[in-house]
Amino acid sequence: MVEKVFFALEGSGTDKKIDWPYVLISAATLWTGKRFKPFRPHQNVREVFLDSGGFSFFSRYGKYPYTCLQLWRLARKLNANYVAVMDYPCEPGVNRERYKTNIERIERTIENGMKCLDLDGVNWVMVVQGYTVDEYLYAIDRIREQGLLTDVMAIGTLCQRRSISAAREAILAIRKELPRWVKLHGFGVDLRFLKDPAIFHALYSTDTGAWKGFMPRKEIEKLQYLEKYKQKVLAVLEFHSAQKSLVEVI
Repeated sequence: MVEKVFFALEGSGTDKKIDWPYVLISAATLWTGKRFKPFRPHQNVREVFLDSGGFSFFSRYGKYPYTCLQLWRLARKLNANYVAVMDYPCEPGVNRERYKTNIERIERTIENGMKCLDLDGVNWVMVVQGYTVDEYLYAIDRIREQGLLTDVMAIGTLCQRRSISAAREAILAIRKELPRWVKLHGFGVDLRFLKDPAIFHALYSTDTGAWKGFMPRKEIEKLQYLEKYKQKVLAVLEFHSAQKSLVEVI
């Protein structure tokens, strides 16, 4: 069951005005072209999830402009609670100049996972990549073969999906295949999908990365938008809480 929703921040002055206990920051939003800029979230933030920023970087450069060691250093500097390995997204529209097939992209994700997990001192999150159920299951087999299971694992290539049934099928297949002790994070799960009881109960956490592209540019409008979105997140959580209470009464 979803216990945490991480608000996806943007590496700007707005970050420190978002009063929410769990936040996600993408390495892509902090990258200046040469280095990572400082990240200053709200003082009440309890946990930080650092995403590698794969989709954004591939859209801009077709590759990662930094190394696993640089990501490790950033994670240590931020004191991040969770750090996603440098994965290779598998959306149909992603830049595929270097690795064209999803199997190739899964294999590159495995390779980066091995490099990242060799660096101790941060809480790495292995990413299960793919687009079809068969691809996700292939990724899990490879992850298991290489000994890359982590306490929290993330599902990639979810945030641009439009079909709730397709997302549900993929998430439930992954949940069934992984050990019960593994907690699942769904990257950028749309709020419409989160209302689905099966999806909600299969995941441990998710983030609001799916809506970032719709934010206004002016700060006052941005803060108003974020507040409205926060209320939508709370409404979904309250809906499931009420459903649980109703079941307990019955």
